[in-house]
Amino acid sequence: MIPLLVQLGILVAAVRLPAHSSSSGTAAAMPERRFYERLSEAAARIGIALFVFSPAQFEERTGRLSGFRYSGRRWVAEPCALPDIVYDRSYCASFEEQMECRKALSAIRQLKRYISLNGSLPSKWEIYSYLRQDAVLAGHLPLTQPIDRLEQLLPQLEAQGKGLFLKPAAGMQGKGVLHIRRHPLTGQWLADGRTRRNLPIAKSFEDWSALALWGERFVGQTAYISQPYLALRDRNGHAFDVRALIQKDHMGHWALTGTAVRVGKSGSLTSNLHGGGSASDATAYLTDCFGKQKAQQLLNEIRRLSLHAAPKLEERFGRLAELGFDFGIEPNGRIWLLEVNSRPGRASLRLLGDKEAERLSIERPLQYARLLSRRLYPTLITNASAIGRTDEQHKRLRTDNVQEVHP
Repeated sequence: MIPLLVQLGILVAAVRLPAHSSSSGTAAAMPERRFYERLSEAAARIGIALFVFSPAQFEERTGRLSGFRYSGRRWVAEPCALPDIVYDRSYCASFEEQMECRKALSAIRQLKRYISLNGSLPSKWEIYSYLRQDAVLAGHLPLTQPIDRLEQLLPQLEAQGKGLFLKPAAGMQGKGVLHIRRHPLTGQWLADGRTRRNLPIAKSFEDWSALALWGERFVGQTAYISQPYLALRDRNGHAFDVRALIQKDHMGHWALTGTAVRVGKSGSLTSNLHGGGSASDATAYLTDCFGKQKAQQLLNEIRRLSLHAAPKLEERFGRLAELGFDFGIEPNGRIWLLEVNSRPGRASLRLLGDKEAERLSIERPLQYARLLSRRLYPTLITNASAIGRTDEQHKRLRTDNVQEVHP
């Protein structure tokens, strides 16, 4: 039995207990339940004690933390030591939830200097503004602009025959997206997309002012960005994109874990699984669309772009353990990098039945956590070569303790 030395806490926004449950009862609404169960099982095999907690499980006044451990095929609440490493998987539904998570992590850090396994990324606008400076990536980024008021979009809409695609700067799962365009025959203004609850929506307006008024209410106080609408559909008219999961391996090197195509329902503006989309094997799907040779070229390019972008993002925004890159492909084969997600899910790989990719997606964050844990339990080093001292001839000696630069 490997000793459980490392305490790995998975932070979630909330864990909802069933009514009238005891403190040691089963967690009825554990987010990403199956994923965390598999993580727990794999963690135990490599000497990591894993638990899930939310801000509600931390008592700032006493510094006590309770968490949920997976034991006997159920989640059991019990007191936990403060984490050595935090794996942030908090999908916050509101600004208040986001602030609660930040407050809890800040308070815990005052008591224990834990290591963050994965950082987070800022808004889509900030990511775009940074990546567009890179010569390799710039040509694969759709022109993106922040929106102050919908009125400013009219000149662009009149110039763009296919309209504009609007989405929340900090959104996810395709919620709140809009495609705005003018009907070429009737002259009506059309808006279709998905609500904040991820339900399909379609509106038509006789004039621009009516659309702008409705759009301002739809957007509200949420920060939005706009992009040209791209024809990212297959021969049957279904929206699709390619998700590439990139993760750190046991040596801390970026590696491609797997790819999957996500296909939207008929008539859907998006391909997100949460919006009713489905998952398909990337090689088979792209081969059907573009032919075998072109499909392989596209997947090779997606891999190259992902592995190029990951360290760039890490240089700017701090340590990252995994990233989900979403790529769109036009019928002519042009590749667009649409979004980057610092808390990617595994649903696409699971639905495909890609056992090897799904296994790696579970094990790699844990292997990377083990790598980081060596900083918590460093070997005592006393020889001069390991600390980079010079000998009497002033020649630089070999340094053996090279590690990542990210704190």
